[in-house]
Amino acid sequence: MKKHKKRFLGKERGITLIALVITIIVLLILAGVSIAMLTGENGILTQAQNAKNRTEEAQAEEQNILTNYEQYIEGSTNGGTLTTVTGNETTNTKVQDSLGNVITVPAGFKVVNPGDNVEDGIVIEDVSHKETAGSQFVWIPIGEIETNKGKITVNLDRYTFSEDGTKMAQGTNKVVAVGNGSDYCLELESSSNGNITAKDINTFISKTKETKGYYIGRYEARTPEKRTNVTDKLTTVTEKKDDYVYNYITQSQAADLSQNMYSDSNFTSDLINSYAWDTALVFIQEFSVDKDYSRQTSLNDELKEKGTDKDVLCNIYDMASNCGEFSTENCDASGRPCVARGGYFSNDSDLSYYSSSRNGTSKTNPNEKKSFRIILYL
Repeated sequence: MKKHKKRFLGKERGITLIALVITIIVLLILAGVSIAMLTGENGILTQAQNAKNRTEEAQAEEQNILTNYEQYIEGSTNGGTLTTVTGNETTNTKVQDSLGNVITVPAGFKVVNPGDNVEDGIVIEDVSHKETAGSQFVWIPIGEIETNKGKITVNLDRYTFSEDGTKMAQGTNKVVAVGNGSDYCLELESSSNGNITAKDINTFISKTKETKGYYIGRYEARTPEKRTNVTDKLTTVTEKKDDYVYNYITQSQAADLSQNMYSDSNFTSDLINSYAWDTALVFIQEFSVDKDYSRQTSLNDELKEKGTDKDVLCNIYDMASNCGEFSTENCDASGRPCVARGGYFSNDSDLSYYSSSRNGTSKTNPNEKKSFRIILYL
């Protein structure tokens, strides 16, 4: 009996040890699972932080919407929200015209024509940036636009135009340069040909679609000092009507001046690109009396040093006239990598140069017939 009892007791101890080992293993597994659930990529703590971030983002968006409503109400009681911008703002301001179209005004700018609507060409003027104060730009709206005659849509794109002004969207396609069927134009992110491309063309496209518009210089680039030779020193660039046309300049110099005109975290300045040029032409044709303006040749037979009132639609001057204007687009022609847009004086008999034409040109041959235009985007 004693021997049997000892065997039974020994067996009972064996079962207890195995159970203990199994229990420890299970606890370790549970502990590992619990830690993973708490700290893993989809863990409770991570999900909690994500939820917190989403809540904060939603609150910020809600506050932004409320601020916009407040601006709209305030502006409506003062004769239209465009009147509420003074140029003393330190951040960009969203306002509306009388038809409800949203315009974002850059920090430091005021609206020149608050009684107009987007279709008229909303003009802003630099108030707070010392060297460039007085420079003016025109809002080019993107997307669906409310007008007195109903809704009209303007899409951001690169375009070609037929002789009657009909637009054809080209996107990232190659576009033939006027005057030579073998030269092709593209908007590149970078170029090995010595011409300067846009600061960041993809950012321009995304930001412009997000804010539903961008600004184009109201005039060809200007400078306070008259230029008479390629050896003249580079001076301050402006967009002021009463300054002199900024000519005798290379494409790389034009790009540098445009890209450095402003150093403001609220918005970006750049040399005009093909998307900005072509879409501005679409805007002009949609909202002016000239439905085939894209094929307009120069209206000047001589250089107008301070511009002209002959070629102005939707508050934008001389896109067909006075000087050809450098852009950031690239031409694959040998020796002519730069693309100039628009017509220039004395070219009324040459139908190869008109507002929407693309012309391959040298990067090292500045003259009185070449200038440039600046854009702003937010």
